Amino acid sequence: MTTGPPGAPASRATRAAIAAVAFALVLAGCSVRATVHVVMRADGSGTVQAAVLLDTDAVQAAEAGAATLQQRVRLADLHTAGWAVSPWVTTKTGGATLTVTKHFTSPDQVAGIARELSGPTGPLRTLTATRDTAWLGLGHRARVDVVVDLHDAQPGVTTDQQLVTRLAGQHVDVNAINLQLVDQLRHSFSVQVVAQLPGRRQTVIVPPGSRRQLRATATALDTTRVALLGAALVLVLLAGLVAWRARRRPRPRRRPAHAP
Repeated sequence: MTTGPPGAPASRATRAAIAAVAFALVLAGCSVRATVHVVMRADGSGTVQAAVLLDTDAVQAAEAGAATLQQRVRLADLHTAGWAVSPWVTTKTGGATLTVTKHFTSPDQVAGIARELSGPTGPLRTLTATRDTAWLGLGHRARVDVVVDLHDAQPGVTTDQQLVTRLAGQHVDVNAINLQLVDQLRHSFSVQVVAQLPGRRQTVIVPPGSRRQLRATATALDTTRVALLGAALVLVLLAGLVAWRARRRPRPRRRPAHAP
């Protein structure tokens, strides 16, 4: 990962941003679609990317009162937490897409990134990645495990004290908003998860109110180790050939000694 270990500040910032978008969706009574794309390269590094698509009604609700999406959804804290945040992109139908991306250098960092993205009670109940040796050390086995729960997931609004304080200061009924978001998650929120590993790509689509699991595995040769092993074998064969030729070479005959 390009930043330090995942922590509570990043998680709070992400959940606050997601909640701000979700409030507009609840008010608009429309659906939302999210795509989570996990890419792991052969060396174990990669990216976790999440894209949220708002339709026209959601954008209009978020921009009510002459506000803009950039003003409604403040994402500056995500930059500080190491996320790359794209600008809002307007679709041809009047909707908008937001994409956030975070890099990792080791698969064991993926679980922490997922917690930043979804929180402990969010839709991503499990998102982990591993990379182990295979084929007697000549290759690596990459694996991504994902569990998405859109039935029992909670938006986590009431558990984020910082967000509760901000909403209460604006005279917002936090419990009512939380209940609306729970209903939104179960009936109007769908998720697509894509796991892209070396030589393999798997996708799962999770409809509203359902639970799905994805296990993606791919095994690939470690070309560096194979090349080193091949070079070592060539050297061993050359050494054996040299020794064999040395043994086969005829020895010079001794000249008979002359009698006195």
